[in-house]
Amino acid sequence: MTFILIASAIAIAIMAIIFLCLRASRVAGLSSFAASAMLGSFAIGLGAAGKLVLPPNLIGLPESPLVILACLLLLSSFRQFLSMPALRPLTIAAVVAAFTVFHVAFALIQGGVTSVIGAGTASVIFAAIARTIWRGRGNADAPAAFVVFAIVSASTVSAFFLARFVTIASGIDGSSYFADPTAWNLAVSSIRILVFPLVYLSAILLVQGRTVARLERALAYDDLTGALSRRAFIDACSRHFAQGRDGGAGTLLFLDLDHFKQLNDRHGHAVGDKALRHFVEVASTVLPPRASLGRLGGEEFAVLLPASANAAAATVAETIMQAVRDNPLDTGRALAPMTVSIGSAAAHPGMAMDDVLKRADDALYRAKASGRDRLCHADEVHSVAGPRTGRAASAGRGRIKTPPPLVPAAVAGPAGRQPLPSSDARPTREKAGSFSSPPSQPVPSFGTEASSRRV
Repeated sequence: MTFILIASAIAIAIMAIIFLCLRASRVAGLSSFAASAMLGSFAIGLGAAGKLVLPPNLIGLPESPLVILACLLLLSSFRQFLSMPALRPLTIAAVVAAFTVFHVAFALIQGGVTSVIGAGTASVIFAAIARTIWRGRGNADAPAAFVVFAIVSASTVSAFFLARFVTIASGIDGSSYFADPTAWNLAVSSIRILVFPLVYLSAILLVQGRTVARLERALAYDDLTGALSRRAFIDACSRHFAQGRDGGAGTLLFLDLDHFKQLNDRHGHAVGDKALRHFVEVASTVLPPRASLGRLGGEEFAVLLPASANAAAATVAETIMQAVRDNPLDTGRALAPMTVSIGSAAAHPGMAMDDVLKRADDALYRAKASGRDRLCHADEVHSVAGPRTGRAASAGRGRIKTPPPLVPAAVAGPAGRQPLPSSDARPTREKAGSFSSPPSQPVPSFGTEASSRRV
């Protein structure tokens, strides 16, 4: 029995060290887990040492209150981990004090330590731990298997403590496995002590599971907007095309927020970050269930629409554009209108992913160059523009047959010849992380920046 106590104490001590090493993950409750493990290891070790220096009927006298304190700290640790309020120090102190009084009183009355109070109290505490994990399983943020293992471990320890309580209270077995080492007494107590470290092991698994889940989310999702990260989105596209899902068909949308740089310059980067989050929230509400939305960098996003033809993708893109127009950004001082330009490219069976990405990127560049707040398809010449009024509306709809003048007619050269556009007259895309360089052909300009701005 002494060997079992020492082995259990060493195992829990090792877990206490692991808890201390995991504190860098900043998971709630780790300090309490470590304190509980250290106290539990010390208490069990004290029980093993007590056998060498104390009479058999007094061995559990110093050990039991410390074990109860360790169990209460363990319960408080699980509550913190699962986003519940920790047990108040006064509550813990009151329970331990009451237990110690009854524990000592029974020892004086019966002429020796009895395990009935300690077994009953520990059974209730571990049942509370199992119930706490069950109630807070939604906040565990860890694999379901780890949560189930924690519940089963706590329930098992509670059941063995309960069995110990019942056998002592009913007189079936002796009150101390040291004073009365019967076969049943030793079996139940040994299994209980060996299973006890499993609860700490389950806590370590939960902490590790949460840490890994957070790292996976950090890699898979953009921490600012909640959209898929660039890497995760490209991986999703690669899997879709490589595995031939939906016959390898689908449509890719590239989206770029219009005049984002001006928004940042006018209202500050905090409002710019808010605009990015606002766009993702608005776009996510209108996307189909199977669509994947990712942030490629800066103010540029992309959407993968599996098994969607151009017509269906155009409907989704126009819905996104309309939703962005209908939901201006609240800057805190005023409502700032927002628009988005979209490039669309359909993927066909056997088409390489890089080709689809480049075609969608080129289509987006054409949408920005054509005046913004519009949709351009890689396979079509025309674009679908946002609502405009007056003469601009009639001029901007339908197919673009001839490019407009590069400069206003009033500043044209002799004989109607127009000077070549300067580099800063080219329409720009305020984005980061483009997949391809802009087309080498000259791109028509619509004059000044003010004339191309959408409200």
